[in-house]
Amino acid sequence: MNFALTSSYGDYLPLLAVAATGFIFCAGFYPFYIKWLKSKQVEQFIREEGPQSHAVKAKTPTMGGIGFILGVFVATGFMIYRSGIVVSETMDATYQFNMLLMISLSITCAFACAALGIADDYGKVSSKSNKGLSARFRLFTEFGLGLILATILLFFDAPIGTLVLQSRAGHPLDIFVMPDMLARAYGLILVPFLVAATSNAVNLHDGMDGLAAGTSSICFAALSFMLFVCGKSELAWVASAASGSLIAFLLYNRYPARVFMGDTGSLFIGGLMASLVVCGGLTLWFIPLSIIYIIESISVMAQVTYFKLSKPFQPEKPMSAPSLALYKLTHRLPGDGKRLLRMAPIHHHFEAIAAEKGKPEWQVVICFWLIQLVIALAVCFAFSHPL
Repeated sequence: MNFALTSSYGDYLPLLAVAATGFIFCAGFYPFYIKWLKSKQVEQFIREEGPQSHAVKAKTPTMGGIGFILGVFVATGFMIYRSGIVVSETMDATYQFNMLLMISLSITCAFACAALGIADDYGKVSSKSNKGLSARFRLFTEFGLGLILATILLFFDAPIGTLVLQSRAGHPLDIFVMPDMLARAYGLILVPFLVAATSNAVNLHDGMDGLAAGTSSICFAALSFMLFVCGKSELAWVASAASGSLIAFLLYNRYPARVFMGDTGSLFIGGLMASLVVCGGLTLWFIPLSIIYIIESISVMAQVTYFKLSKPFQPEKPMSAPSLALYKLTHRLPGDGKRLLRMAPIHHHFEAIAAEKGKPEWQVVICFWLIQLVIALAVCFAFSHPL
């Protein structure tokens, strides 16, 4: 696998071109697609325990993620065609194969996650409720997809255990190479966890108009920059295509949203992020870059845990504090517990606080965008500059 550092930051025009291609395609596609979704009554059903202000969003078309998924496919395909990778007779055959393999694996993993999201959205639409696939089935399938991704990478001797520490123009690539056994453990254990965790985190994050689309477009732009700088231009194309396509989707998903991405879109985004990070060796850098998604997931777990532990319960026999806590967490007990946040995930907590102060939803969303932008700029700067 080619993991060489580019001699300079080079020409970023190809990244801008692929982003523009995704943007133009999606911007023109969505008006017709939204009209078609409305004609087929593919509509969102708002969960009862969600914010009451979201009731007006019922009947908004969903499964809008299919549009930017097509945008990624079209823009990346355009770049592959323009680069001549497939038909080139002068390019090194091994390098040519590796480039196509990385592109294929990252997009295929994301498509598989999207297929799971389509099944989930279809179940909700057909049942006219907010109940789709079971959480356990989704989680098990996402782990399975991550395991398949890692197995294929290991089969083709991809540097799955090679992690980029820093990348600076004109300097050798600073990397950490895991021992073989550790690399296999990382591939077969942590990669499936990364795919499942990222997919579910983005899905939880997608709860306000334009929220997930905005933060994800920024995240993909940062990944595109880092992948390009460390010599993974083929993966940078995919990330840039995703960023441009999501910005176009944001034109129709911003407040008040005309279409929602649905689980189709959020699971695709999470699957694509995870696969790009794994194939590009950027796992360490993805931790700070994805901190918003991590906090969203932790907020849900903390809310559920605190709610269960705070329920009043008097056992028939005396129990130790750890045993009582374990019992509360593993059994459905009657009564209500206390809430750590106004509502989880945490973006709904801030939404509720803003609503009490008369602030609209979109202002909370913009705050999240700005935070993600600052994080992305800081990560990219630290990635490409010595301390």
